[in-house]
Amino acid sequence: MFKKALLISLLFVGPANAWTYNLKRDLGVVGFQRHCLYSNDETYAVNSTDLCPMSVEDSAPGFGGGTGYYQGEYQDGLNKVCVYDVLGEQRAIRVSSISLCPQTQRF
Repeated sequence: MFKKALLISLLFVGPANAWTYNLKRDLGVVGFQRHCLYSNDETYAVNSTDLCPMSVEDSAPGFGGGTGYYQGEYQDGLNKVCVYDVLGEQRAIRVSSISLCPQTQRF
């Protein structure tokens, strides 16, 4: 039940002060992940079988940062999504399905 509620909340709750960044370049596949470079000069990973999204939304610089504390996790294809609480806001990162989620994560 927790995982289902968590998934639903992640689908409908976006980050506050989010900016949209456009795809600059597909960096190729490493292991089970495809690495994608965006206009904020950050690299994001997706499943190796997926194409890089044309854009991503992320926190605006100077907004919404801080340390997140581990809340839970769920599987998403060959990846694991680790969910964190950052000052009452839910944030998530993707890691390899065989990795452990860090207990804290800087956003």
